[in-house]
Amino acid sequence: MGIIANISNRLRSNSFGVISLASFLICVISGVALAIPFDVKNPYDSISLLMVSNPFANLFRNIHYWSAQAFFIFALIHLWEYISVGQKFKLKKQVWFRVILSIIFIFYVMLSGFILKADADSIQARRILEALLEGIPLLGSAMADFFIGPENDYQLLYVHHIATASIFIAISIYEHARMIWTRSGILLICLFIIIFLSVLFNAPLHDGLNTELKGPWYFVGFQEILHWISYPMYSMIIVLAFLIGIYAFPLIKHKAQVLTRLALKLFVILYILLTIIGYFFRGEDWKWRWEFWEAETPFTISINSGSTELEEINSIPKVLERRESCLVCHDQMQGFSPAHDPQAIGCISCHQGDPFTMSKNAAHKGMILIPGNLTDANRSCGTRECHPEITERIHKNIMTTMSGVISVDRFVFDELKLPEGYFHINDLKQTAADNHVRDLCANCHLGNKKTELGKITQISRGGGCNACHLNYSEQGLDELDKNYPLKSDTEINFHPSLDIQITNEHCFGCHSRSGRISTNYKGWHETQLDMSEVKNDDNYVILEDQRVSKKMQADVHQEAGMLCIDCHTSYETMGDGQLHEHKEEQLKVSCKDCHYSDKPFTISRTQLDLESKKIVDLRNYQQTEFLKTSKSEQALINTFIDVQGNAKMIGKSLGKLHQIKPSIAVCTEGDSHSSLDCNSCHTSWTPQCIGCHNSFEEGTETKDLLDNKMVNGAWIEYAGTYFAELPTLGVVEDSVKKVTTFTPGMVLTIDKGSYDGSNEKIFKRLFAHISAHTTIRKGRSCKSCHNDPLAIGYGRGKLTYEIDGSKGIWKFKQRFANNKNDELPEDAWIGFMEDVKELRATRTNMRPFSIEEQQRILLVGSCLECHEEKSEIMQSSLYSFDEVLKKRTEKCILPEWFNN
Repeated sequence: MGIIANISNRLRSNSFGVISLASFLICVISGVALAIPFDVKNPYDSISLLMVSNPFANLFRNIHYWSAQAFFIFALIHLWEYISVGQKFKLKKQVWFRVILSIIFIFYVMLSGFILKADADSIQARRILEALLEGIPLLGSAMADFFIGPENDYQLLYVHHIATASIFIAISIYEHARMIWTRSGILLICLFIIIFLSVLFNAPLHDGLNTELKGPWYFVGFQEILHWISYPMYSMIIVLAFLIGIYAFPLIKHKAQVLTRLALKLFVILYILLTIIGYFFRGEDWKWRWEFWEAETPFTISINSGSTELEEINSIPKVLERRESCLVCHDQMQGFSPAHDPQAIGCISCHQGDPFTMSKNAAHKGMILIPGNLTDANRSCGTRECHPEITERIHKNIMTTMSGVISVDRFVFDELKLPEGYFHINDLKQTAADNHVRDLCANCHLGNKKTELGKITQISRGGGCNACHLNYSEQGLDELDKNYPLKSDTEINFHPSLDIQITNEHCFGCHSRSGRISTNYKGWHETQLDMSEVKNDDNYVILEDQRVSKKMQADVHQEAGMLCIDCHTSYETMGDGQLHEHKEEQLKVSCKDCHYSDKPFTISRTQLDLESKKIVDLRNYQQTEFLKTSKSEQALINTFIDVQGNAKMIGKSLGKLHQIKPSIAVCTEGDSHSSLDCNSCHTSWTPQCIGCHNSFEEGTETKDLLDNKMVNGAWIEYAGTYFAELPTLGVVEDSVKKVTTFTPGMVLTIDKGSYDGSNEKIFKRLFAHISAHTTIRKGRSCKSCHNDPLAIGYGRGKLTYEIDGSKGIWKFKQRFANNKNDELPEDAWIGFMEDVKELRATRTNMRPFSIEEQQRILLVGSCLECHEEKSEIMQSSLYSFDEVLKKRTEKCILPEWFNN
């Protein structure tokens, strides 16, 4: 304590000018030593090289940096001493003018030193300084050439830094203080403190990956000013006014000095405030970032040590124009895709850490063990050298926001008037509806973190970029199984691959729930059986989560060997950069894009967007013309038209060639079915569930799937009866009316009172649009639509057409009893001949058939009671049903509502 007190007393007994001079001397001497390893032709490489391989030189660099900061700070404080003390001003006007002029040179020598690092931050600072100088009228270009020099050339800047500006500052110091050397005691104290800082804190060097680019701390406030003003030269005028104010201070009267001092204080306070804003509250591209604690700090606590293993300096690998120490130890790793090979992008591109040290602990500090999670994707997959545009838009992806899931759930719980609006899973609150999502749904979003090593499986949820792009080789899995859980000294030789070889397994985890698209596609229908009941039964499949599925008709595309990504594009899976309320809004592809009826809709290779072109090149596709989607006009990059004019598709991951067949005549002939989409006829079955009940059990412990922690109290879902049958049909009303497939989305009851203590009970009968992915070649029969109560929305049962004299009467006998909540059959969407007015779907633009549409459907059904659907008269009705009706005979007994 006595030593510290002595140091404190000595510092207090000297002016800030003396401390500033001591720091300047240390800075100059350390700069001379630093000039030896510094290569002005390759500044960034030489600095990164000395940081990795030469701890002694790196220490001198740190000393040079911290002494420069001390000199700059104490020089400004000493300057303030002259305008704040209440005594007679002693300096001559000429000397005072040169002191003020030296402020510019001090700033220049500081900023030039920052620029000489030649890293990403430095390059941006150089461009800003160059633009400001060039903006000065008349002399701007000449000043920029003199003070900065040619682009990508640091020689002139280096000369000014070590000689011109430094000599001018030294002369100014001598003229002002009448000495160029300071007391040895204060010099040693300053040296001790600076060395202490230099041992602990490395001088900053940008790794080329961080998307935040900022100048030195004293320049950040100036950058904030530049952000707010429309004309950059105004900032130079502000600086000039500040310098004139300081220079004029001793020349003006006392009252004016008081006002000037106040104005200068306010300016300094404002500049400090702007510096804090710029440093802590500005992120990438100078956007607001309110999580100030996430601000990137360029200083890391790291006691560097050299490597005794390096035979020569050049053995330190150079990646992306920087030296990377990681590869000295991890050069034996295998399993990478070419695009992610460390020889091409290094290790820190994905894993972060410190590439400029040979100390294991220091190198691993701040490392991301599992890169690609959306919480840190901007620092791994989304850096400027990699995929910044994708990680920007993926946060708006419907599979990240889960907007539709949230809005529908809140609507069902009566917490939202309509299932509309933009929502994000991360913004869930503690309400009945939101806790229902937390308990049962919230981990099926891309933002859910992958926290354990291993491949993507059926029970995987989320994982950001890993959800689709992570693949393990057999050797990698064997090695992981043998060594898991990993210890700090475990040597791993096989790294998982990050690539575009995406399998259906990557989609399965999330898409085997709810609409169960993944299981449907394979032809697996979920049951309520226990796996012990189907042991050794080949008609059933047991999933990894122990659910039991019955084997059904698989999708025709699955049978052909096609994967999910063979149809779906990157702009569907990773988002298109726009927020969407519901999933169908983000979909780009439709059946007719491949199965066209007239001419194919194509796009040339030269018209491809940058992302599509990159994927085409990665997959080594040679075609020059591709099919494109009618909705977004984006290329289906794995398709082409051959020389015979036939459309072909290449399996993206499997490489299998598929013949694309145009739609057949029966799908497009006539106008009677023009409002039907492809799913209406070609869906073989849909998963259906009725009789669901939800209640909250306060004493039951469950996992909050959003916060990933155990909580007390759980929403429990009691499933009703499962079916796998032809879908119900209904209407989507967008720009055009379309008839498509629906399934019982929510025929359920909710005991909301079990959550909030009220007596509220909720009942909903809502059907949801579904694209079941159970496509078959042969369409459903005419009677399965026009004579089937399930298809029309009445539920299971029997429709009979009875003749009463000259009129026909349709009658419906239901299979299930009425639900006591609305007196409709348990599995119905609507009552028989009910004219529905309220919302009965999970979208506001979707509905069951109106009474007029029901009558029209059953009118055709009455004809099918006598006429075979393949008969000439029924085939002709496809072109003009009304004309066929006009030609009917007396034998044709039409429904009672038909009025000719």
